Amino acid sequence: MKMTDATQLIESSRAVARGALAGPGDWLSGEERLDVWREARDSRTNSLDRERKAALTPAMVAGAHGPSRHLSATAVDVVHRIASDPGRLSRNWASAAMSELGEEIYTELVAVTGTAVALDSFDRAMGDELAPLPAVVSGDPSRIRPDSVGEVGAWVSQTTGEVRANVSRAVSLVPVSDAAWRQLVNAHYSRGNEFYDMNWSRALNRPQTELVASRVTALLECFY
Repeated sequence: MKMTDATQLIESSRAVARGALAGPGDWLSGEERLDVWREARDSRTNSLDRERKAALTPAMVAGAHGPSRHLSATAVDVVHRIASDPGRLSRNWASAAMSELGEEIYTELVAVTGTAVALDSFDRAMGDELAPLPAVVSGDPSRIRPDSVGEVGAWVSQTTGEVRANVSRAVSLVPVSDAAWRQLVNAHYSRGNEFYDMNWSRALNRPQTELVASRVTALLECFY
């Protein structure tokens, strides 16, 4: 079956995102980023995550995640909490994690987890097997904190210059990870400047697309 331009765009963006997760990012190595992907997958069946999800509050459940091969126990916990129960994260919890990991690493964990979950969720929605994790790409993280970020009232620093929607600049503190995430969002949803057009000539028109987005947002208890 011949792929449409939209299908090609989506498949290309997914390939880019998979490759990005296998290589060095902003502050994490390729090995660490692939460990994030593994832990995000494990969160779907992990007994501790399930107990926390079922409890009135996660704090009621005793226990803790241990470290992985390349991630500390705190980093693993961040990944599992974001992947399994994002609607009940608290600023106090995030601040405690950042006090140990640093703001930049915490933000990259958020970005990589979100990208990994999006890739896997798409596979499940299409009825496909989860793609095998790619081979690690060696290299050093960029370790660059952008000059254009600062306090904007969010949990982490975000860009203060370019005018962008909050959801678009959420992980702007880590531009390497942000680039992979934004191109994925662009292919699946916003399509660049098309976002400002209220009349989309796609398989789903703009109101239909926003209805799906709103429903998914509610089901996932998204902050936005």
